[in-house]
Amino acid sequence: MSAPIIELVQLRILPDQDDWSGVFDQVEIWRSKVLPEGPYEELTGSCWSGARVPFDAADKPATPPSSAPSVYIRGLTLDVLVDGDQSFTITFSGTNPISYFDAVSTVVNTGSGKISAYLTDDSLFVLEGVRPGSGALLEVVGGDAAPLLGLPIGYPGRGKDARLGLVIGKSVYDYVDPLGSKLYYYKTRFRNSTNGSLSEFSSSFQAACGAGVALADIVVGYVCLLSVDGRPLAGRLVQLYAATKTALTSGRIVVGGPKAVRSDSSGRAEFTLVRGVTYTLSIAGTDVVRDILAPIDMSVSSFNMLAGFVGTSDDAFKVQVPSIVYAERRSL
Repeated sequence: MSAPIIELVQLRILPDQDDWSGVFDQVEIWRSKVLPEGPYEELTGSCWSGARVPFDAADKPATPPSSAPSVYIRGLTLDVLVDGDQSFTITFSGTNPISYFDAVSTVVNTGSGKISAYLTDDSLFVLEGVRPGSGALLEVVGGDAAPLLGLPIGYPGRGKDARLGLVIGKSVYDYVDPLGSKLYYYKTRFRNSTNGSLSEFSSSFQAACGAGVALADIVVGYVCLLSVDGRPLAGRLVQLYAATKTALTSGRIVVGGPKAVRSDSSGRAEFTLVRGVTYTLSIAGTDVVRDILAPIDMSVSSFNMLAGFVGTSDDAFKVQVPSIVYAERRSL
């Protein structure tokens, strides 16, 4: 497999309000550079932050630790690369042994406004880039002081964006990964910022290739499946292909298929569709085969493909909606 081309990737996230309203208030974005199964790292955090080395270091505490180690690093250097192209060398001076507190001060005073440092509650020495956000990078590339300060060489840290805040009535959320690739895999999950409760992860997905039509002409269609005992039905194959009865969109015709997706752990399977195009939907293990028309109403950003209003005049699938009082939705 060829190496991925690092590029700015824009993700369009369309969370179902019924899945989070009253329970969660944020969306986390996670990314895997290898496989859809992972490993994943979160690109977002509780707030905007700079890149760190070590990359998984804890946040800066409100007050410094009461004590810290001392090391013999007088005259030794730390070679640091910021954002992949700015090199800095930090030289430690003073009288040996030099405490971690003094080493932090040296980095802050000589970091040219690009690099800072702090100690965690357990006295771990951490380098942190001043510029926040997921596009920020920081890497220790050499220097005899690095191992004495417990800093790994050649393992870059990356900054984080703040998690996306969920808003009642908003159905489309955009997230930009400035160091992404169309070969990477992404996942999302909901979070309650007050009590820390979390939803399950979404299915993995990749950034879409360049669209052949304007984003305004794209809509998301989904189905939500349950087993006979009322639990979410995961792993069921849902297929969609463009029917022969279609129309030109931006001078182009939509053809091909089927496109197959398996329902995720919540029983949901979704597809990106072109507005105004007729599709045929089928669900494995059932007799559901229906023609649907992707809504042209621009106020509709996502829709249930089993809903009655999207069926065509030839649609033989009749939607039954029993009168059931649903239980209050709760997090797991």
